[in-house]
This record gives sequence, C-alpha cells and structure tokens, in this order.
Amino acid sequence: MSRIRLAAFDVDGTLFRGENICGCIGRNIGRSTEMEAFERLRSREDMTKGREAMLEWYLPFGKAGLIKYLADLHLAPGVTQGFTRLKAAGVKIALVSITWQFAVEWLAGELGADYAVGTGWREDDTLSHFWPEDKAIYLNSLLAELKLTRESLAAVGDSYGDIPMLNGASRSYFVGEVRPQELLHAAHWPDANIADIVEDMLAPF
Repeated sequence: MSRIRLAAFDVDGTLFRGENICGCIGRNIGRSTEMEAFERLRSREDMTKGREAMLEWYLPFGKAGLIKYLADLHLAPGVTQGFTRLKAAGVKIALVSITWQFAVEWLAGELGADYAVGTGWREDDTLSHFWPEDKAIYLNSLLAELKLTRESLAAVGDSYGDIPMLNGASRSYFVGEVRPQELLHAAHWPDANIADIVEDMLAPF
C-alpha cells in the first residue's frame, strides 16, 4: 500500500486552470487592470501593499459577496474524481495557497478537503499574510499534529512559490509548463489530470 496519508495541493494554476481567484474577483468587481498590475509585482514589500489595496476593494462586498463570483472558475480535469479517490483511501487533503483564505476555505468545502490555508482577512479587516515559505511551515505543523512523517506527504503545485512545499514532500508533482531547476526531483506532469496524479501518488512505493 502507498505510504501517503496527507496530500497537499496548491490552488491557482494547480486545482484551478486559466483564470485565478484574484483575477476572477477583480474582473467581477471592475478591477481587472489593477489586478493585472498586481500580478507583475515581485518584491515582498510591493506584494504586501498590493494585498492591502485589494482588501480595500473587497470591503464593500464582504467575503460572502466575493465568493459568489468564484463559480466562474474552472477546475482542472480530474479534481473531483481524484479527491473522491483520496478520501476513499483514507488520505487527508490540504489546500495550501498564498491567495485569500476565505476563497480557499470555500473551495475546500466544495471539494470535501480537510484543511485550507491562505492569506487571512481578519475580523478587524486587517491581513494575516501567508507566503510561499509558510506552505512548508504549515505542512510540517500539520504532519506533527497528525503524527505523520515527511514520508506520508505528497504535494502538487505549479509555480516557483510551491518550491518549499514540494521540497518537503516524499512525492512531489509539478503541473506547470516549465519545471524549476530546484525541483528536478519532482515528477513533471504539465497541465495534468489530477485524478491521474492521485493514482500515481497512491501507488505502492
């Protein structure tokens, strides 16, 4: 039997293909131009300011008002089948993303995932930032909570921001077009069907 007991998935570009969560919300609230500019930001300082600006746009709508737009997004092929297979095998599922936690939690509810984490929008309308390196920290904490080891973890991602998470898993899958040099150990399945990845991660090893 497979040793995998926890499967971690990035969201944008991994479970959603094409438009991402922020792009979808931005388009629906008339902020597409600003969101395109935000996507080009690279420094931590600029990204922090960008998130703060986004929160200001979001405040009049509220989380519930923004979630209704997310039905526009397109799941990757095989997500529903793959998650059903994982749950049948007794594998816990974590959605781990730097995007908005309220959106990640919504998706977790839709798909039946066990855990969801992302950038938090607190009750006092401040931010709890979540960055790429936090993905590995979060998963290490979750492994400890579940009394599991790294050998029990599989992870799937699509971008440079997923490197810390993928490097911490015993089985790693990169679904982006160009695999980073830092992930040469990861299986490269560009634009893959998630159900196919799940079958591979559940294979004995």
